[in-house]
Order: sequence, then C-alpha cells, then structure tokens
Amino acid sequence: MIFETKKRLFVALVLLPFAFYFVHCSFLHAQSINVDASQLLAHVEVSLSPSSGSFIEGSTFQVPVVINTKNKSINGIEVKINFDKNKLSIVNPAGGTSIIGVWVAPPSFDNTLGTVSYSGVIPGGITTGGGLIGTITFKAKVPGDDGLGTSAVLDLGRADYNILVKPPEGVQIFSQTHPIQQDWYNNNTPTLSWVEDPGVTGFSYVLDNAPNTIPGNTINTTDTTKTFESLADGLWYFHIKAFKAGAWGTTGNFLIRIDVSPPAQFKPQSNYLVSSAIMADRTLISFNTTDNLSGIDHYEIGIIDKSQPPTVSPVFVQAESPFQVPLSAGGKLQVIVRSFDKAGNVRDEKVDVQIPFAMQTFIQKYLIYILIGIILLGFVILIIHYLAGYHIIRYINKVKQMMKKEETEEAKKTILSEVKE
Repeated sequence: MIFETKKRLFVALVLLPFAFYFVHCSFLHAQSINVDASQLLAHVEVSLSPSSGSFIEGSTFQVPVVINTKNKSINGIEVKINFDKNKLSIVNPAGGTSIIGVWVAPPSFDNTLGTVSYSGVIPGGITTGGGLIGTITFKAKVPGDDGLGTSAVLDLGRADYNILVKPPEGVQIFSQTHPIQQDWYNNNTPTLSWVEDPGVTGFSYVLDNAPNTIPGNTINTTDTTKTFESLADGLWYFHIKAFKAGAWGTTGNFLIRIDVSPPAQFKPQSNYLVSSAIMADRTLISFNTTDNLSGIDHYEIGIIDKSQPPTVSPVFVQAESPFQVPLSAGGKLQVIVRSFDKAGNVRDEKVDVQIPFAMQTFIQKYLIYILIGIILLGFVILIIHYLAGYHIIRYINKVKQMMKKEETEEAKKTILSEVKE
C-alpha cells in the first residue's frame, strides 16, 4: 500500500511540468485570437438630433433622444448622456411621449457635472426603430465646439422643413412674431408687415377685435411694417387696403391670437396604492386644470428626490392624469406637475409625497365615512344612556315606594301592639 502511494506521487511529480507547459501554450494561443464582439451581438443604437448645426451664443435648441432596438425586443433602458458643462446647460428639460412606462429612478440632469440620466422599464418589451426616450432643450453658453455622447452607438439623422406662404387676400400680410394665424402666441407685441405692389402710394389700416372691418378711405401710412405694443389677451384682426392709381383695393385681413396668461391654478392630488398590510409603495398623482383662451395643450411631470444634492434637477416627461409615481423606501419626493396651454404659457404646481403607513392611507381615503360613523355611534350611546337611565331611575323610585310602604306597615303594627297592651 505504501509502495503504491509513493509510485503515484512519483508519476504526478514527473507529469506536473508537462501539465504546466500545456496550459501555458494554450494561454499563449488564446491570446492570439481576436474576436469582434459587434459580429456576435446586434447593437442597440441611440440617436441624438440634430447631429450637427450652428447655434448663436445664448440661443436654445432641442435634442430628442431616440432609440433603435435593431429588430430586438428590449424591456429596460439605462442611458447616460454627457455634455460640456462649460459650453452647454439644460434650461428646459421638456419631456415628450416617452416609450418608458415605469421609471426605475426619476429622470434627472446635473448642469454642474454635465450629465443627463434616463433609467426605466418598458412593460411587455418593445421593438422599435425610433422610440422617443425624452427631449432635452440645451442653451449655448459660450462659443466653441461641444460633443454629446452616450455609451451606446449613435445613429444621427437629419430633418428638413419647408414652410409654405398662405396665398394673399387683398394686401399680402405676414408677421415674423405671429406667423401662423391658427396658432396662439404668448407675445402681446406683434409686428406686422405687408407687401407693397408697384404703383401703390399708401395704405389705410385698422386693428380691432372684429373680423370683417373695412378701413376708412384715408391714407394713414406709407410704411410696410407696424408694431403694436401691450395688446390684451384675445383675438385681434389687422385690416389693411392699398391706394393705387386713385382707387382703393380690397381689404386684406390677418388674425392675431394672443394669450399671455398661464393656465388656471390647480392642486395635484396624491392617492396611495397599498401593496402590503404595513406600507404603501406607489402613489397616483391626479391633476386637471383649464385655460380660458388657447386651451390646455398637455401636461408634464418632474420628480425631485429630496435626498439628492440640490444641483440635481428633474427631467420633465409628458404625462396624463393619473400618473403613477414609485416611492423608494423611506424616500421623500416632490412631484411637479407642469401644465402647458396652446400658447406656450406654463404653470407649475407641486405636491410632496412620501411612503405613509397603510392605516394613515385608510384614514385619509375614508375620512368622511369615519366621521359619519363616529357621529352615529355617539347618537347610539346617547340613546342607550337615556333609556338605561330612565329605567334605572324608575326602578329606584319603585324600590323607595316599597320600602316606605313597608315602614308604614311596620309602624302601624307597632302602634296596634302598644294599644293592645
């Protein structure tokens, strides 16, 4: 037995160097193999638009963040965008209809670090060639070149737009401040311009709130531009006609829609969803408001985690009521509901939410019914007390009468006994 053990040990010691040599050669051979990972797995591409462009210092521009899943289904997205904080800053993190259904963490940006972060889940997954994650509005701070980058492959695109001029009616009128007559604007100082045809010696114009006014037959300007300041909210009509060769032409009309007032004030409401017997982990934010002129266009929601540094700001995403907000353990959040009217006016309303106890949630939800129950219980107790008290007093009086009667009979018996004696 001892001899066999020594024999095996000897064979192992002899073969051990050959084993090390074989492993070493295999390792060197493995180092010489190059593998292109892009050939093994399809890329998921993130696009930023515009891919290039020139912007004036102090101007703003929008960058939609779009994802192409390359015919693959995905159910989770985590994107971090870096930008040069010295040359760019985020001034309006507008949302848009995002493909992300549930946010793992509230979208946020940090102008001091130059970062934007998105992280969320798409229930059921999605296969898309151009799904919108969000839209960011940047401000160009100082001259210079800046590159926006993400950890994914970029597929940058291009878009061209062609604006057609409305056919003229009478004098051809246009406006650089309020170009589209069907749209509302939050600028109450419109500038109007018109075309002067050859041979025209003057114009007659009027601005009022009536759609079919015809200006008088008196020349009141020879210019082709007019600015009106501090107009009130509402519909304004600019009417103008030209004087040519001793005759007045037909009247041209131009509609101006002005709305500088934000939507009406409102108060978002928070309704907690209880997922256990102790705590609630989600809340539904309900909201609604009105706008008397242009009407409500859409809502956006931003979430601030109060435990984060003050430099972290929320990224707003387009939303509808009710909006589901996840509550992190022990976290305190501030939800900002931003309402937009069709003129671009904005009103922000805020509501603070945090994880409540289930009993607190129950009391808040059914407070009116609890109060009614307490009142009814009080009436029942009063009635019981009255009835019980009435019967007790009646029985006491009856006992007193019986005792008095017995005492009287005893007294009579005593008197009769004394008389007999």
